[in-house]
Amino acid sequence: MEEVDVERDDTSEMQGARGEVSLQALFDRATGEQHRSFRLSASEDGKTLRLLDFDDRRLGIQREVKTEITVDDLVALIRANGAELPGESVG
Repeated sequence: MEEVDVERDDTSEMQGARGEVSLQALFDRATGEQHRSFRLSASEDGKTLRLLDFDDRRLGIQREVKTEITVDDLVALIRANGAELPGESVG
């Protein structure tokens, strides 16, 4: 992946990623229990994002898979594969 080109000057400070967001969840219709979830959370230093895939759809078996990507790589991936929204550009 290519590094994200961000214009910086002496008055700007680049900060890393922060926080967590739930991306998707699977619930049992009968019980309302959550059986699978995908969360994206920032690392403590803000340089990477972690995708957490938690799956307990099988009785007695819980699976948790963590995947990590740098912020720059995620931005480049979205730019390469996403669709630019019309009317969203400024300036």
